[in-house]
Amino acid sequence: MKKKALIFGITGQDGSILSSILLAKNYEVHGISRKKNYKNLDKLRIKKKINKYLIKNNNEKKIINILKKNFEEIYFLGGQSSVNESFNLIEETFDSQIRPVKIILNYIYNQKKKKTKFLYAASSEIFGQKKNKKKLTEKDTKEPISPYALSKLISYEIIREYRNTHKLPVCSAILFNHESNLRDKNYVLKKIVNAIKDIKLNKKKKIKLGNINIKRDWGWAEDFMTACNLILSKNKIDDYIIATGRTTSLKKILQKTLKNQKYSWQNYINIDKNLFRKFDIKENYANISKIKKNLNWRPKHFIKDLIYKI
Repeated sequence: MKKKALIFGITGQDGSILSSILLAKNYEVHGISRKKNYKNLDKLRIKKKINKYLIKNNNEKKIINILKKNFEEIYFLGGQSSVNESFNLIEETFDSQIRPVKIILNYIYNQKKKKTKFLYAASSEIFGQKKNKKKLTEKDTKEPISPYALSKLISYEIIREYRNTHKLPVCSAILFNHESNLRDKNYVLKKIVNAIKDIKLNKKKKIKLGNINIKRDWGWAEDFMTACNLILSKNKIDDYIIATGRTTSLKKILQKTLKNQKYSWQNYINIDKNLFRKFDIKENYANISKIKKNLNWRPKHFIKDLIYKI
């Protein structure tokens, strides 16, 4: 019998990549999206292999009708996903994250037979801005500084409560930054890669960027989605940080990437103060010892690989 999986956010970077991973494992994959945009599924050549549902406004009745198809696994990778936009779209951000999670949890709680396993994609943003370089663990204090981060934390805490109180197989994956060649052109690493291509073709003279001193733990989306599937494959379900354990500044990435192209990096960067984000987290560091110890998972790709794969 094929396993059946349902993915919320099927058309995004993570949903599309997870779909490809599950299909390769002979899953029957179903997916829900808020927008009818299947370009990522087309790029991966898997669009026709997925049962797709379009639900624009978190219609509870429609979601429950889909949940009744009896899935072994549910992954929530959807919702309003822009930290910056969440300040302008507070209601949409909360509604698109928290409401469907509550619908899913209540449905699983009311299941009479075997309980469906559920994984929620939380974010490193829930930790907020720390004042030291200590690597963050799952137990560290969470202090969100954006509506997006707060919506993620509320969902995370609700899920944790359902797991602890009702003994349900539900959890959160706290995802740090992760990239792929499916990333939108406005994401910073994709923006840099595309700009360098244009510079080489004399289509552009400089890369316009905001704060290049930010430091992030950057990983590869396929590694992270493989980890999400691994988490739900175990009998004991728990929350895990998924990251690489290595933090690099954007400035260092620029220096190395442009140097590899034989460019003097200072001559090709245009810092635009208008692109600085008031509530941007300056740096983050991840401790991945829990997932390494419990699930024997390790990332296969690091920042030095990403630039050539995006």
